[in-house]
Amino acid sequence: PAKVAVGTATHVLTSNGVGVAPTFQAGSGFANSAVHLRTTNGYGATNTKIRRWTTTMTNTGSDITYADSATLGGTFTINTDGVYSISYGDEFSSVNWIGISLNSSQLTTNIASLNAADVLLLDHVDTAAKPVTLSITLPLVATDVIRAHTQGTGTGGNASYTRFSIARVE
Repeated sequence: PAKVAVGTATHVLTSNGVGVAPTFQAGSGFANSAVHLRTTNGYGATNTKIRRWTTTMTNTGSDITYADSATLGGTFTINTDGVYSISYGDEFSSVNWIGISLNSSQLTTNIASLNAADVLLLDHVDTAAKPVTLSITLPLVATDVIRAHTQGTGTGGNASYTRFSIARVE
């Protein structure tokens, strides 16, 4: 695999262009806080629209607290005010809505039906097993909670292709 510099991070690329594992290096321009996950583990049993993950590729620094719960799903709590870059990629077994929510209390509600203030990003996946990726860079404040939020449709294709990354960049 080739290593390609993207901004101040180095990404390892496979022949099909899928990023394998970003490497966040001290002094690279990142604040040394990043969480990178892959492989979905379904959804929370109570928070039925919130994704869970099985594999932690990177979890470094103290600006973000990642927690995975069988009942609540995956949460990313911001501990330090700053600018954060977030990326979420998934594919589903059928048509689905995919998104990233902020401080939502509607955790059993489809992302497309949330209060607008709770939605950071939203997209509609119109074909089964069609990969889609969302990304955003924005300021967040301590106590903000970020979640991978969908309409609860099962994974299509290969669950190991699902990814979620969040890093403090400033």
